[in-house]
Amino acid sequence: MAAPDADITGELSAVEQRNLRTVTDVLEFWNRQDVEGVLAHYDDSITWLNVALEETYRGKGEVRVFLRKLFRAFPDLNFEVSYKIARGHNVAEQWLIRGTHLGTFMGIPGTGRRVEIPGMSMAELRQGKFVSDHFYFDALGVLRDMGLMPRLAISETAPGRGALWLGVGAGKLARGVISRLRPRPR
Repeated sequence: MAAPDADITGELSAVEQRNLRTVTDVLEFWNRQDVEGVLAHYDDSITWLNVALEETYRGKGEVRVFLRKLFRAFPDLNFEVSYKIARGHNVAEQWLIRGTHLGTFMGIPGTGRRVEIPGMSMAELRQGKFVSDHFYFDALGVLRDMGLMPRLAISETAPGRGALWLGVGAGKLARGVISRLRPRPR
């Protein structure tokens, strides 16, 4: 039996069409760094799971704090979505954020460098508003763009392998010293 054509999909339901409009409409507010405009597209009970930073933001208040930090870190932030799929109440997106790192992000003070943050989201929407968004982005790539990590290809060179071995050895040594400094139960 032949595989079905991957380009053929059924007609979108009214819910799916509304959800795709919402995820498209919110982008203009992201690109203007308009926190309240972004939040207008979110349900009061929004839950964001930021997988890369191991953080969860619950409610508009916590999302607002994160967005303000993000927009301070990247005042020229541009958010574009290259691919999206709607299925029922869910929308999957592939996206790219670009901006100049001028403020603290991931605990790292501004470097003045251009950063590209590719990522993906799985959002759930109800009544045309985001109720949850689990998003993943390339944190290592962000560190490379900030000039804090070398390209992975460097690990294939002799100096790169040497540096990695030193880093791993130093990490093991530090963990051993820390474990010896901890008080032992009596």
